Amino acid sequence: STPVAPGTPTAVGTPVAQTGQTGQTGTAQASAPGYPRPEKRATGAVSSETPGLADMTFPGILAGEKVVQAVKSCALQVQSPFCEVPGRICITPFRLKFMTPKGGLRKDLQWMRGAKYFDVPFGLVETIKDEKLVTVTGATELRVTITCKDLRCLVFILRSEQDSRLLLDSVESFGTPGNPAMLFAFKFADALRKDGLQEEHDSGWDLYDPEQDYARMGIDTLLIPNPQCPWRVSDLNKEYKLCSSYPAFIVLPRRMPDQALRDVAAFRKRGRLPAMSWCGGPELSFASLWRCSQTTEGLTGLIGTKCVEDQSMLNAIRLGNGSSERDLLCIDLRPKVSAWVNKAGGGGFESYPQCRMIWGGIDNIHVVRDAWRAMGSAVARLVDTQVGSWMKDVASSGWYDYIGAILSCTLKVVTEVLNFKANVVIHCSDGWDRTAQVSSLAMLCMDPHYRTQVGFLKLIQKEWCSFGHRFRTRLAIGDAPTSEYSPVIIQWLECVFQLLQQFPDAFEFSTSILVRLAEEVFTNRYGTFFFDNERERRSVEAHTVSLWSVLLQPEEFDHWRNPGYKAQRVHLYPSICQANYVVWEAYWFRYHVRGESLPAESSSWPSSESPKSQAMTDVPEAPAQTPTAPPEPSQVSPESEELEREPGEPMSLFSPAELTAPKPEPTQLFADDDEDIFAKPNKTGGS
Repeated sequence: STPVAPGTPTAVGTPVAQTGQTGQTGTAQASAPGYPRPEKRATGAVSSETPGLADMTFPGILAGEKVVQAVKSCALQVQSPFCEVPGRICITPFRLKFMTPKGGLRKDLQWMRGAKYFDVPFGLVETIKDEKLVTVTGATELRVTITCKDLRCLVFILRSEQDSRLLLDSVESFGTPGNPAMLFAFKFADALRKDGLQEEHDSGWDLYDPEQDYARMGIDTLLIPNPQCPWRVSDLNKEYKLCSSYPAFIVLPRRMPDQALRDVAAFRKRGRLPAMSWCGGPELSFASLWRCSQTTEGLTGLIGTKCVEDQSMLNAIRLGNGSSERDLLCIDLRPKVSAWVNKAGGGGFESYPQCRMIWGGIDNIHVVRDAWRAMGSAVARLVDTQVGSWMKDVASSGWYDYIGAILSCTLKVVTEVLNFKANVVIHCSDGWDRTAQVSSLAMLCMDPHYRTQVGFLKLIQKEWCSFGHRFRTRLAIGDAPTSEYSPVIIQWLECVFQLLQQFPDAFEFSTSILVRLAEEVFTNRYGTFFFDNERERRSVEAHTVSLWSVLLQPEEFDHWRNPGYKAQRVHLYPSICQANYVVWEAYWFRYHVRGESLPAESSSWPSSESPKSQAMTDVPEAPAQTPTAPPEPSQVSPESEELEREPGEPMSLFSPAELTAPKPEPTQLFADDDEDIFAKPNKTGGS
């Protein structure tokens, strides 16, 4: 069940009989426990240019955004305090926006407006469910429940099944079309260019230049040759044929020939051979950090069957910076039991001579998802006027245990590279979840460049976007969530938050950027996090806006700058003791009444509003009603009226031209990571 925070919408009437229910909408990537494949509803035909809607607007409306449909009379259920809030729902290609009439929102609920609780981008919708209930009084109640990827849960009481269908169809059409080309980011970019607010080629897509970044580390590149460096930038993957989920340019040992590297890629899961993430340059004798996926020898490895080229590559990494007497530290970030179960299923780990294997103990994506939801439940149960069980609930979630495991592995990497000037290899199963978390945190600790504002964005682009973290799959971008949905990136952002608390003057950026990123990864406004790897993302760069170009605009840049920053070349050794951890309240309490008393983190960010919206008035508001029943249709302002539809007349949320775009059914090409083999069952029934 979904946790509901004080002040969070939830059921008011107690149902005694259930006569109808529809599950989550959208096109699922695969039928999976906990994420059932929905029935497809037919959509059909009222134009988005319906009089009374085309001219509607509201403060903060974006370029390319317009109201295309509206539920003109409904109520939002709130549990604490126990009431119903009357209003209407405006539907745009970007969001659902619940709007209350003047005087329709109680004083003790005003915090919800300030927190933008009623503003739900379609990318943030995790599930939507419609129900027809009979209350204890015998009345029939039409209810639609929207569960969000940021822990919100909105419950609407509607007047007709037509309104219910409109909400379901809008989420399917705008949130989970199955085709990323139909997401709002494309309309947004086109509108900005037409208004002259966006350059034809978005410079944000070029922010991270791999050759420049590696040259800065002292790596041998065409830009700055360095024949003394044992590593080289290779274009072996420039057409993504060596590894489809790796960047086009990777750093490899100089002494390894190309054919041997191809053999190593064939031996590593999904072709993700060891590639260098960071190098300390001549100051650290070119000590470096490498990332990869697990090996694939399976149980045959127990009787000596290995890949000679793979063993040679790890030996080349060990000897690369002259540390011939020290064994190569290989950190398998998984729990030991998980690694052995994977080995039985065809995976493996490095039991090579002169390789020192240790286990990281970081659990998989299912555990992350369950812990995140348990933290949400802890927040939901928190009431400031009651003793409650906050400390117990947070501990029971395990969230900070898993944060500790990640920081512990990070400290091991930092200590080995900086103190012993030795190389380190890290991996999990596929090398795109836990590996990205640890590599990027270690780079923040070892390299002051990544602690600058520009450097931090480059780090995310490099270690997460270019090296193939599966954003589309993990965050269900453009598709309904599958069992592989998991907020891994949110877990990493909290790890970064912990570093900022321990070293407040070492980072040029403030914690406000972390909250902003936690939102923007879901919104479908920018193309930065579309798709699962660099190769796929290339197709949208010319048609969407990069979030990086927006964050680097002067008005935005100053907003997330840390005024206490002290530029200095220091290395950070994070404390892994949980007594030093701080709850990331700006994230967890964003949609809780407690968040009202916290310092503003993201509410005052500049926005890419449509130039027209800045000169327009708000949507005409309905006359105030008592907060116990939806307003009557006759009392809604006539300016917001839709054209009347016949009961059987279909609706269309896209124009005919937009509907000509292909809408392929997404397919799950392979079982992902190790979760399908040994994952703990989650509470929603997923594996």
